[in-house]
Amino acid sequence: MLIFGLSVTAQNERYEKEWDLTYESLLNLNGVKWDHRQGTLFTWLKDREQEHRIIVNFIQGELSKNPQATFLIDHPTFPSGGRTTVLGVKNQTGCFFYWRSTDENMKEFKRRPMSSNLFDQIFDRLHSLKQRGFENMGGPEKAYAGFLSTLQTGQARQVLLHINDFLEFDVENHQILRIGRIVEIENSLQVNNN
Repeated sequence: MLIFGLSVTAQNERYEKEWDLTYESLLNLNGVKWDHRQGTLFTWLKDREQEHRIIVNFIQGELSKNPQATFLIDHPTFPSGGRTTVLGVKNQTGCFFYWRSTDENMKEFKRRPMSSNLFDQIFDRLHSLKQRGFENMGGPEKAYAGFLSTLQTGQARQVLLHINDFLEFDVENHQILRIGRIVEIENSLQVNNN
């Protein structure tokens, strides 16, 4: 578990020197409560503790190599509730990302190269991404659907990903309007590596 330092918050985002890979401080900061009856992110994490430990150990191993910059997108796979984890890394030898998805029967992290240009574009976009509010969503438990973490030169930032970061819906008409910004980024990673 990576937790230390004093937390400074702005717009319910979390800034520290390292990531809290339990995500509990970020969930608590945003008022997301643990409730087995409501499929919240807390419940999703608690139901997958063994899998989460494997992922955390892998990420900590990569972070111990002191990357210049890194990003982590971690979320349930929709609609199955599996898990998708994407870890992007920039270090002295180059840029690459790891992709792991339980829905794609990927139990191990698959390392894929990426250009420095693509890494910088994605990192800048993710590092500046503002956390959306949960107004009109029935509370934070229903609004948030994943985690985004960025780390550069000792400054760690974490935000909750809103359901609209994946797919933007017209709730009244039950229609998908467009893909969200996280799906756009994940798609660009896959397209550039096929």
